[in-house]
This record gives sequence, structure tokens and C-alpha cells, in this order.
Amino acid sequence: MKINVLFFGILTDITGTSSMEIEDIENIRLLKSWLWKNYPKTKDMDFQIALNKNIIEGKAELNDGDEVALLPPFAGG
Repeated sequence: MKINVLFFGILTDITGTSSMEIEDIENIRLLKSWLWKNYPKTKDMDFQIALNKNIIEGKAELNDGDEVALLPPFAGG
């Protein structure tokens, strides 16, 4: 199973990319654990999660081909 993860704002700086494909992640909890392990700076960050373009809260199961966007707070000006 593969999912596409999109990064925005400061998360693109931390990960060095705006998107990546990740395999064998079954739910949002495991995605966060993977992110924190591979990019420790993200552990203390607040960000919203959109699954297939819908903001979600809490737990969600992932399916092959899902798109997950990680959205940190945006500053305007």
C-alpha cells in the first residue's frame, strides 16, 4: 500500500520536499510516528491533516492511493 504525503510551509523545509510516497502506513497514528522518527523536529509542531482534501481530526485509516496533506499554521501578510 502506498500513500502520497504533501508537505506545506515549514514542513517542506524540514523534510526537504513538498511531497513523497510512503509505503506500509495503515493509519494517521502510524504516519505521525513515522514522521516523528524520520524528522524529529516535527514532534513538537502543530499541524492539521487533510485526507483526500478533507481536514480530519484524530484517527483515520488509510487506503492505497490516499493523499495526505500536512498543513502547519499559515501566516498571512
